[in-house]
Amino acid sequence: MRRRSTGESTRPPRPKQLRGENLTEKVLEVVLSELDRVGHEKLAFEQVAARAGVNKVTLYRHWPTKLELIRAAVRRVADETPSRPDTGTLRGDLLVQLHSLRANAREPSRRAFFRLLFDARPGDPVGELVLELRDEKDAEVMHIYERAIERGELWPDADPRLIHGVLFGAVLNFELLHRGSSDEARLESLIDLVLASVLIPPKAGKHPLTRRR
Repeated sequence: MRRRSTGESTRPPRPKQLRGENLTEKVLEVVLSELDRVGHEKLAFEQVAARAGVNKVTLYRHWPTKLELIRAAVRRVADETPSRPDTGTLRGDLLVQLHSLRANAREPSRRAFFRLLFDARPGDPVGELVLELRDEKDAEVMHIYERAIERGELWPDADPRLIHGVLFGAVLNFELLHRGSSDEARLESLIDLVLASVLIPPKAGKHPLTRRR
């Protein structure tokens, strides 16, 4: 029987090859980190592969271009904020969604996503990608306002895009410009402040054609 040499017995095990969801998760987290560190223009397959511990060929097999790699990473972040929560009330839906948005904005690994969101420029491939994704997510979010109108919570002539834009911008203002100065109570106060002018008072009845001036 052949005995193992000392070198063979002390050789460290080979690292486990990442596959499937584990591979995707590791790579996309590295991409987000690199986007935050060097920006999308200097993002390099070589550096992503090295930091993720995978072969560059593996990256190209899953994401043939840098744009596809960035698309997958930013979509992953966007999908972490629920677009269609259904708690039974508009206020409850907004609390679920904006709480998730606030938590995401506090994560250092997600800063690149918000930077791309604010810096998106028409004509730039990455900018067009982010604008397309933003429009897609905004369209999904509108469903919670449509349900609120159907339930008789929201005035039919309310402007959902304006309401959501104010709330979205305010949450990011607190988290990105004021370093996470909002808490749960302030988030609720913000939602209540914005909704105060657009929710139908209970005594007004259901589905009025126009709001009372």
